[in-house]
Amino acid sequence: MCAARFSLSLFLVLLCLQPVEAQKGRTRSRNVGIGTLSGNRLVHQELKLSDEQKAALKKAASEVRAAVKAAQGLEEQERSKKNREATQKLRAAIASTCDDKQQKRLFQIEIQYTSGSWMLMRKELSSVLKLTKEQRKQIREVSRTMQGKVRKLRESRTDENRRDVQSKVNALLAQGRRDAVKLLTEEQQKNWKAASGKAFELWPAKKNKKNKKKKKTE
Repeated sequence: MCAARFSLSLFLVLLCLQPVEAQKGRTRSRNVGIGTLSGNRLVHQELKLSDEQKAALKKAASEVRAAVKAAQGLEEQERSKKNREATQKLRAAIASTCDDKQQKRLFQIEIQYTSGSWMLMRKELSSVLKLTKEQRKQIREVSRTMQGKVRKLRESRTDENRRDVQSKVNALLAQGRRDAVKLLTEEQQKNWKAASGKAFELWPAKKNKKNKKKKKTE
C-alpha cells in the first residue's frame, strides 16, 4: 500500500512538472504542469505580474525543473520524495510571490491546462466540490487505473514513437478526467466548470500575414 502511494505521488508530480512535448502542429497537449505555466510569458501577462514577480517565478520554475531532472537517477521512493519537495517549494514560491487574485487565476489556468482525474482532489477545490468519501475513493481508483495504463505506455516509448506515445498518454489522461467528472453530481459539475474560470489561450493563433496584407489592399 505504501509503495502504491509513493508510485502515485511520483506519477502526479512528474505530470505536474513535465514540459509540453506536443508543441508542434495543430494539436496541442492539454497536460501542461505548473512548472511550465508558472514560467510562461503569456501566463505572466494574464496575471499582470510585475517584473520582480516574473523574475521570481521564472527562477522558482527553473529550480524545480532542475531538481526533478537531478532526481531521475534515484530509487523510486527517494525520487518521489525529492519531486514532492520540489513541487512544494514551487507552490510556496507562488504563494509568497503572487497575491490572492493572481493565485486564484493561476489555479484556474492550471485546471484548464492539466489532464487526469487527480485535479478534482486538490485541496483548493475541497470547499467547492465537497466530495463525499465514496466519491474520493472512486476518483482515486480512476487515477490508479490510468496510472497503470500510462506507465505501460511510457515503458514502450522509444525515440521513434515518442510523439505517438505522448499523444496516447494525453488521450488517457483526458479520458481519466472525463471519467472522474462523471462521478460528480449535477451541482458539483456546475461548480467544477465554474472553478476553471474564464477560458485562457496559452497558444494564441498566429495571424495569417497574407490575409492581413489582403485586407489592407481591399
